[in-house]
Amino acid sequence: MSDRIYVRRYVDPLNPPSMARFRVGCGKNSGNLVFAASAQRSLTVDGVDVEANNLRTLLRSVDRLNDEGRHVVIPLANAFRPDFLPNLTALTEAIERLTVPVTILGVGGQFKLDGTVETTDEVDAAARRFMRAVLSRGPSLGVRGERTAGYLNGLGFAEIDVIGCPSMFLRGADLSIRDTAPAFDAATKVSINLTPHVPIPKGWVDDVFTRHPRTEYVAQDLKDLDAMLGGPAVKAASPEYPASIRHRAIRDDRAVLYCHAPTWIDAMAARDFTVGHRIHGNIASLLAGTPAHVIVHDSRTQELCEYFEIPHTAVTAHTRELTPQRLFEASDYGPLVANHPERVARFAGFLEKHGLRHVLDLPAGGAPFDRAVAEAQIRPSLVVRPRSSAPEILDLRAWNTARAAHEGIARAEGRVARAEKRIAELEARLAQTKSTGGGLLSVLRRGR
Repeated sequence: MSDRIYVRRYVDPLNPPSMARFRVGCGKNSGNLVFAASAQRSLTVDGVDVEANNLRTLLRSVDRLNDEGRHVVIPLANAFRPDFLPNLTALTEAIERLTVPVTILGVGGQFKLDGTVETTDEVDAAARRFMRAVLSRGPSLGVRGERTAGYLNGLGFAEIDVIGCPSMFLRGADLSIRDTAPAFDAATKVSINLTPHVPIPKGWVDDVFTRHPRTEYVAQDLKDLDAMLGGPAVKAASPEYPASIRHRAIRDDRAVLYCHAPTWIDAMAARDFTVGHRIHGNIASLLAGTPAHVIVHDSRTQELCEYFEIPHTAVTAHTRELTPQRLFEASDYGPLVANHPERVARFAGFLEKHGLRHVLDLPAGGAPFDRAVAEAQIRPSLVVRPRSSAPEILDLRAWNTARAAHEGIARAEGRVARAEKRIAELEARLAQTKSTGGGLLSVLRRGR
């Protein structure tokens, strides 16, 4: 069993960062914090020297890690996709230089809702090289679900273990979902999470806020954070999306972004029901014992819902009439809870096969990681709301406001430049027409 390991994480949950460090280290999506914290919690064992640090540190520390004999553990998300190709290539090059064991947790592919794999020949080639590097340093690869396993099988690799996403094991074998149905009245505390490129039924968000005034929108992306604090609007596929300070969720201070996974999960315990597109936003709710329902928009998220038996509805079936109450009534949390111990045991077996100790048998609150989190100093800025008054947030709001104004001026200057160019073209045509005896009318006709 390895007694010295390196675990890839994003921002450090045991030493919460400044807002500037968070923005650089969160991977542009706070959902990353949940699965990274879970991996760190699972592998933080008394007597084991655990170094938890980011991917950039890993890439530049290969020689040191080899010298120290550290087993490298890398939790990943949907890594087999075109826009992750540079990162995947850099990671593969680092793994090829490592002489120590390497374990990959929960890697996934990018798939459409119908299961179509969204890759290219370049991504396939990079995935093959990545697999060869990993399997030369460990017995298998841990993937999120059956679709990813099928994709890698199709590339010629059989050493695959379906283990889901580490995020669901943040509390070890402890998982219970509140079985008392919410009242779904004006006092019900609904949480919604959304993805900008996913269509939202017209009127659905407004209906949720109207039916349940205590609803909160839980944002996850850095672009959401900036928009919440007066920055440029998020480019979204639907006007329903809380894309700017003009949206009621932000205008009425009913939006929040969590920069610390344990704080996020603790906060979700006070909510009554969660619904939305974000797999880790919904998992944060489930870990807190609050029922959640995922609106799946690609099979990347669907494979996790299927593996963990999380209640879900396809985005193609999502209509305005599917209120939070109706989605709750369509949700069965029995299989999710009943089969959780088996999935924990499978994940534990995977870690043990790789020579890794773990604390998956310890109850929530009883692991060394849990105790360290309880003792950590939590910055006020780790919970961001539109009216947050922490100094770091005030500075960020001022920066975002200035940036939005600058971008607005740049757009206006662009429109003026295009108009001036058009005027010059028309004046040139007019001059040419006068010299040939034509009239202004013909110039204007040609200019249409």
